[in-house]
Amino acid sequence: MIVLAVQALRSIGLLPGGVWVSGLAVGAPWWARLIHPFIHAGMGHALLNVYVLWQLVFFFHIRLRHLFFAYVVACLCPAGWAGWSIVTLPAGIPVVGLSGILYVLMGGVMTRLERKARFNAVIMGWTAFATVMGGVAVGLHLYAYVVGALSAMLVRRR
Repeated sequence: MIVLAVQALRSIGLLPGGVWVSGLAVGAPWWARLIHPFIHAGMGHALLNVYVLWQLVFFFHIRLRHLFFAYVVACLCPAGWAGWSIVTLPAGIPVVGLSGILYVLMGGVMTRLERKARFNAVIMGWTAFATVMGGVAVGLHLYAYVVGALSAMLVRRR
C-alpha cells in the first residue's frame, strides 16, 4: 500500500520531485538506498511489482522476517561503494522499485520447489525479456536472486 500511495502522490504532483525521485545509483545520497524500493518509474511499474509481491506473500507464505531480510539485502546492494556499481542503468538512471526485494524472495522460494529448473527458466526468461525491453538493472536482479537462494539454502531446516 505504501508503494502505491507514494506513486499515486508522485503522479499527481503532491510529493516534491527531488526527494522522491532519487534511487539506487553511484553517488546517490545515503537515504536513497533506504527508499529506492518504494519509488517506481510509473504506476504500471508499481502495480506490477505490488502484484508480484502479493502473489509471493500469499502463495508461498512469506513472513514479515523474510520481507525485512529481502529489504535489507536490496538496500545493501553494491551500488556506489568504491565508485563502482552492478546496478546503475545506462546514462546514470537510478534504480527504483521493489524488484530487488522480489528477486530475493523468489530466490528463497526457488529452493523450496520441486521444479527448480522450470522456475529458474521462467524467472530468467522474464528478466531477459525485461532487459531487452530496456530500463532493467540486470545486476541487481541477479545479485538479489542469488543472495535469496543462497541464504534460503543456508537456513533451511533439514
